[in-house]
Order: sequence, then structure tokens, then C-alpha cells
Amino acid sequence: MNRRTRLLTSAGRRLPRPDPPPASYLRRVRREIPRPVARVVLGSVSRGIAITDHVLPTTPYAVPVRVYRPRRAVGPLPLLVNLHGGGFVFGNLGGADWLCGQLADRVGAVVVSVDYRLAPEHPAPTPYEDAWAATRWLLEHATTWGADPGRTVLVGESAGGNLGALVTLALRDRQRAEPGAPGLVGQVLLYPSTDLTMTSASATAMVDAPVLSKRAIDWYGRQYVPQGLPHSILPDDPRVSPLRAVDHTDLPPALVVAAGLDPLRDDALAYAAALQRAGVPVRTVLYPDAVHGFVSIPRFEPAAAQALDEAVTHAVSCLLAATVHPTAEPHPKG
Repeated sequence: MNRRTRLLTSAGRRLPRPDPPPASYLRRVRREIPRPVARVVLGSVSRGIAITDHVLPTTPYAVPVRVYRPRRAVGPLPLLVNLHGGGFVFGNLGGADWLCGQLADRVGAVVVSVDYRLAPEHPAPTPYEDAWAATRWLLEHATTWGADPGRTVLVGESAGGNLGALVTLALRDRQRAEPGAPGLVGQVLLYPSTDLTMTSASATAMVDAPVLSKRAIDWYGRQYVPQGLPHSILPDDPRVSPLRAVDHTDLPPALVVAAGLDPLRDDALAYAAALQRAGVPVRTVLYPDAVHGFVSIPRFEPAAAQALDEAVTHAVSCLLAATVHPTAEPHPKG
């Protein structure tokens, strides 16, 4: 871990996390960083990308989304659906601007980032239900955005990787029940949380990890999967832990990125291994010196650019395989 990342993560670990968190605290920490500041701290979005905010007419909750589209693009473009991270409690559309803007620019795709509801106001399974409703609507109405539903890749980071894996499984099940239903051609899971029991070797050993200590993990868990309530979901339930799913077959090709200094490292690697055993094409990339969430801090973490290269290459490879007339190629790094 480099010095700049160490300074950033040490500051983040000192932030108080009241339990239960009052509404005033949640409003404050969920507030989007102003874009001029975000460009300096997190990275900028290319001027060639148009950014617009919308609300999907999904039911029972109308899900807000942010759409990134290359300004000079013509014809139906590939579609990338992004699910941001934040431990199911934090995270917002602004925090994903750099990643989504880079993907839209370099893949040549329409990227739609989903603003699912958060715990503790909306514990499991609500964030998944929002992610599922939004992804399903986007696939069924891709032409609304000038996108091709037959060339869709899902991207999920951290908690969003958990939701992305669950949505991918659900889309597989839907296609089995409804042949011809739209689905995915690829999935990109960035240090996903795949087993909420947090009993892996890395989760047990890295109790004082940067960014994501055991104290923080336990706090997130109490907000997202509170126990002792009439409708509580256990952490080992496949509805919240995709690693615990019975069947991982017939899923689209996956890129799984893991960070070496991340308590979720082994869960990400275990999910990649489960996909491989099920016959799913998987590329697994481990960045030994990276911390959890490193793709979201490209100004601080050099490995973010490398991981972005991997995501672009994987997405384009899946999209090229899905069509005889490819319309997207990765731009050179830089």
C-alpha cells in the first residue's frame, strides 16, 4: 500500500459510525462530493461523455439512475449496468462517476449506474430488489437509451458486486423459465462481497485491515442483515450470499478482481473458483498490495488504472463475442 493510499484510508477509519445511525448522520455521509472536488480527489470524466440523471418507472419503487453516453456515438451501443459499492449503507452515483465515465468512453457503451435504496432504512433484500428491477427494466427497454439489449454487461463493485452476482443468477433463472428473455453477455465483479457470513481466512485474519476493518464489516452487517426481526435474513442465505447459491452453471463469462489487503479477498477468489467449477469462463486478477475499494480512488491507488484496463478488455471481449458486427473496441491506455 503506497503512502497516499495509507493516508486516505487511515483518515477514513477514524470516521465515527454510530449504531444505529441517525438520519442526520446518514444524510451527511451519503451526500455526493461536488463534481469539481470529485474530479480532483477521485478522477475526472471525459468531456466526450454526456451525463444525465433519470428515474426508471419501476415498481414498487422508481429507481434513480445516472446515464453516461459517448457524445459522438451513433447507432445502438452496448449497454453496461453498474451497481456501486458502499457496504449496502453508503455509496452514491457520484462516487461511481469516474469508473462509469471511463467505461462509457473506452468501451464505447451506454453505461447506466443504479441508485438502489440503502440500509438500515431498507435492509436486505430491498437493495437487491431495486438492482433486479432496474436491470430487468433496462434490458427490456434498452432501446430507450440507444442501446442494444443483446450486448449487455453487468458491473458491480464491493456490495454492488454482491448485488450484481445475485442479479446475474436471477437473470439466468429467468432465461431458463422464459427462453428468449434478455440476459447478460458478461459480468465484471470488483472485490465482490459474496459470503456475508464473513468466515473466510482473509476476513478472520485481517481484523484491522485498511478501509474495511472487522469492526466496520460487523457494523455494515448489522445494518444490512439485522437479526431477531420477523423477516430477518441469515447471512448464509443464498438471497444475500451468492457464494452459497446451489447452482452457478450457465452464467456469462466473468472477470473477478480481488485486492490483497482486503478482508473480502478470499470470498472474491472463492466465488471465482465456484464459477470455474461450474464451467463458467472466468478471469481472476489479484492485486496483492491493493486495498478494498481501490478502483474508486484512482488518484491514490495506481492499481486502479490496471484494473480498469482489465474491466475494459473483458467487457469488450464479451461484447465482441455477442455480435458478428462489433461496434466497440477499447481505446489505448492513457
